[in-house]
Amino acid sequence: MRVFNRVVVTLLLVGLFVLGLVLLVYSAPWFGYRISELPEVLRLPSLYGGLEGLVSAAEAGRLSPLAIAALVLVALVGLILLLAELKPSRPRRVRMERGTYIARPAVAAEVAAAAESVRAVLGSSVKVKARRRPGALVRLEAHVRRGEELGPVREEIQRSVRERLARRGIPLGRLRLKLVESDPRQTRTRVK
Repeated sequence: MRVFNRVVVTLLLVGLFVLGLVLLVYSAPWFGYRISELPEVLRLPSLYGGLEGLVSAAEAGRLSPLAIAALVLVALVGLILLLAELKPSRPRRVRMERGTYIARPAVAAEVAAAAESVRAVLGSSVKVKARRRPGALVRLEAHVRRGEELGPVREEIQRSVRERLARRGIPLGRLRLKLVESDPRQTRTRVK
């Protein structure tokens, strides 16, 4: 939503700047224009006429189905943008306790170290998302040697990650673990 806000504010400020320049040109006597000519140059009477026709048709209940659909669509888009603007953004840091935060890369490094301390893990990749509540959403992809028993390896990795984060005082919200059987020649660590 931040990018959208920047685009809208930039367009609004550019429009105000252009409007200020036009008003300056038409109000100063040096350029040979008069401010009374401005509505005709900007074609405002035709815009007023179209808007007046739409409002009078709406008051009389004579809107076409296409106009009604367009108005409903505009209202829905406005409502969606308002709700998206009012929804608080996702936090950038992981909340530990009340008023204490830790950076996501630090949590990712701890999770990767815990996962790679397991003997069967050859490598890992970690993604961490922060939540409004204490704890982090962790997605861990661990590369294990082909032929390993995945059940015990999964339990050992989960236990190792939970214990290491608990020792560091980092609450874990949810851990999504994906085990990928890999060829040791294609991973960072070949032998453990």
